[in-house]
Amino acid sequence: MGKIKLLSEDLISLISAGEVIENPSSIVKELIENSLDAGTDMIDISIQAGGIDRIVVSDNGSGISGEDCEVCLQRHSTSKVSTKEDIDAISTYGFRGEALASIATVADVRITTQTQEEEVGTLIVSRVGEDPKISDSSRPIGTTVEVNDLFKKIPVRRKHLGSSKAEGQRILEVVMKHAVIRTDVGFRLIKDEEVVIDCPPMQSSIDRIAYLWGSDIAKGLVEIYYFEEGVWVQGFAAMPPVSRGNRSREYFAVVRRPISDERLSHAVESAYSTFLMKGQYPICALDIAMNLADVDVNVHPTKREVRILDLEKVSSIITKAVREALGVDKPQVESQSLETFLDEGETSSVKPAGERVASTSGDTQRTVPLVEQTILEPLTDVGEDEDPVNLLGGVFRIIGQVHQLYILLEDEEGLLIIDQHAAHERLLYEELRKEVNENRVAVQELLQPFVLSLSPTDTEQILELSGKLEELGFSISSFGGNEVSISAVPEIFGKVTSETELISLLDRMTTIGVSEAHDSFMDELVKLTACHSAMRAGQTLNVDEIRSLIEDFSRTQGKYTCCHGRPSMIRIRKDNLDKAVGRLGHEAIQRFQKRHQIG
Repeated sequence: MGKIKLLSEDLISLISAGEVIENPSSIVKELIENSLDAGTDMIDISIQAGGIDRIVVSDNGSGISGEDCEVCLQRHSTSKVSTKEDIDAISTYGFRGEALASIATVADVRITTQTQEEEVGTLIVSRVGEDPKISDSSRPIGTTVEVNDLFKKIPVRRKHLGSSKAEGQRILEVVMKHAVIRTDVGFRLIKDEEVVIDCPPMQSSIDRIAYLWGSDIAKGLVEIYYFEEGVWVQGFAAMPPVSRGNRSREYFAVVRRPISDERLSHAVESAYSTFLMKGQYPICALDIAMNLADVDVNVHPTKREVRILDLEKVSSIITKAVREALGVDKPQVESQSLETFLDEGETSSVKPAGERVASTSGDTQRTVPLVEQTILEPLTDVGEDEDPVNLLGGVFRIIGQVHQLYILLEDEEGLLIIDQHAAHERLLYEELRKEVNENRVAVQELLQPFVLSLSPTDTEQILELSGKLEELGFSISSFGGNEVSISAVPEIFGKVTSETELISLLDRMTTIGVSEAHDSFMDELVKLTACHSAMRAGQTLNVDEIRSLIEDFSRTQGKYTCCHGRPSMIRIRKDNLDKAVGRLGHEAIQRFQKRHQIG
């Protein structure tokens, strides 16, 4: 007797349900999208035990007619697709006709619904393994779906669900991703009788994000509204260095459908390029709209992925949209300068050196200082002998250097500390990047070429890169065996050129690997060259050199970070210095009151 057997309909249903219903959050996602397709403007979600025990999703949409209720729990039953042409241009969230049927296969379901056209509503009660029962009911126009005891008849699936807390967090993310994109719809989420999200319909986008992501993130956002070649990109992105240590706040939607796509993430991240530190990721919420025929949403059972037919074009447009919003591709307005400052939690906890305690948390990541849009007012009392310097729309006094590494500037608001290497690196990076883009790199011919002895592997890699390095200003050729000759370097590198520096630079260049994306690879080469060309720690600068560096640096577009995303400056406000030495606060008030006999 043969070993291959046809599966029963019950087993087929379970397998199919497993494609759609992975966990409680996938149920919530399907039900939210059904509600949106029904034209609702308010969705209430209530869960217990992370949705494992109970999920209730209620809306005020169009409802389900009594006639449709008889088939809505059957597989492949849908009101959204009827012809092949419909599949080629899907504009709705739900279209497979699998959601309700799959949910009813793995959990008990209770549906109460009412349409405007019918005087009596409908109640559907479905228990796993039993035929659904349908009866009359009553409720306001709309639909309520109640799901109980997920996977109760499939204990192995239930056992592999996460904890209630973990599953609840997944549901929270699903609701947030829809709520950020669909600001025209209200969302309320209740977890174990506690309201965790309560957004009214027709909320402004910035108010919605401020509520969901927090005001600190919201005030650092810039709006994106960009159109090119039939592709619309709109939404928000955070100005650097506001960021996260992972991609959890990179939200994407295609035709208002929340999706996950690593390639879209890369498109956004490439726009930030040098503005974020390694290991930090952008914060954004983008909705990409295009012709429906250019998107295939029918590629994943849970519809969390789509296939964009010309992904390369769309990715390029997304990168351009974000760069334009961040001000990378247009001149910045000097009157709206960014001010980097230490966050209150750090500056308010300054202690004497003997009292400092090292952090014992190995995985704790220091929060990158936030940025604010401010205008630094010019000082009116700067004397001729006080070395004023124009920077960020204001006037500062040059104090000098600390440890031949940090430049100190003073204004009436406090102290500005600039990392001279980071500032010079940013300046050189933007100069060289512009020269490369315009194919006019300034080259310095060496009076005596350097001949470097490398390993066989490094020699081969460097010679393979010689064409690209020539675009950057390097002239490198084989000198026989494992030696290479370098007869020219970029002009900015000329001042620090030495055998040791060249070996160090070439060694780092061989580690980044040749990228298929020419611009991306060249950008990495430019970063390395700028870094190795910039002034180092230990280099003494006089006042004129400091002034020249700072004034040139202040005109760069990405002045707030070096080309690797590390902050180039920080501000310490005077009131924080006052707090640190006890000039402000409760004790200062008491001293003032005592001295003036107040109270």
